[in-house]
Amino acid sequence: MSDEIEEFIKNTLKIDETSNYRFRKIYGMTFVFEEIFLEINEKISSAEIKPVGIIFEENGEYLFSPLDEVDDIEPIIKEYVKNYFK
Repeated sequence: MSDEIEEFIKNTLKIDETSNYRFRKIYGMTFVFEEIFLEINEKISSAEIKPVGIIFEENGEYLFSPLDEVDDIEPIIKEYVKNYFK
């Protein structure tokens, strides 16, 4: 029942949440940031940019060091490979 109510509210208020990752390379390390935007009725209601981790190369391997607990690193890896290993 609560899922139906949540879906009704999202559709009525046109709530949309988008998330993507940005990368910034400094001193041989790549810092990973997550951007989260919440839009209500096609206007930005809130925005958040938070550091997620650091990607660096050591002994020919790329390593990811999270700054906090990360639920799923797969989207980060896919986005990084798409942007830096074309």
